[in-house]
Amino acid sequence: MLGRLKTEWRLKLALFVVVNAVFWTCYLVLSRHAFFPEHTVPVTVIDRAVGFQPAGWDWVYLSQYLFTGTLPLLLTSRADIRRYAVSLAMMCPASFAIFLLFPTRGPRPADVGGTFPMEWIANADGPLNALPSLHAAFIVCMAALAWRMFGGAAPRTVVLISIVWGGAILFSTLATKQHYALDLLAGGALGWLADTVAWRGARAAAMMPVRIGAASQGGSR
Repeated sequence: MLGRLKTEWRLKLALFVVVNAVFWTCYLVLSRHAFFPEHTVPVTVIDRAVGFQPAGWDWVYLSQYLFTGTLPLLLTSRADIRRYAVSLAMMCPASFAIFLLFPTRGPRPADVGGTFPMEWIANADGPLNALPSLHAAFIVCMAALAWRMFGGAAPRTVVLISIVWGGAILFSTLATKQHYALDLLAGGALGWLADTVAWRGARAAAMMPVRIGAASQGGSR
């Protein structure tokens, strides 16, 4: 694991700083300011069934940043880092364009309760960024990246934990009323499309574990 973190660490650190600076600047502005008329998202039976229950789920909601923030640091080649950057370059500007042109207010109530994480979410995250859900987009895109990195080499327990964790994060976006169900569908589709285009022709699921193994063998000689 430490070897993965150290490989191309300067490039990964520079990308991490630049991406976060640009992302959060755009995200925070667009989530608070509507430059065009607001739109609404149809409420589904899922939205009605999942009530506002932030206690506990707010921490799960925030855990997404741990999952999506650390996984790219385990990439081991410039080519893979470039493809990861391409997926972000597709996913984020597309979301921001929708936030700008079709601002959609999320279902979060004005009174978010007294839990610290939910209060923090409400203060940090504006209401005008519901569709598409970037939580869902990042979960899908990063899950695909994880599979490309480890594939069948990951222990079943790790895969199961990742699936449960990812599913819990998606549910938490509904339980905290940050998103509607259709937001998740749109965000998930966007994340899948960004990953598919970025890794098109790479045969990445088969190549990355082989390349990592080959590199470790070469280093042991």
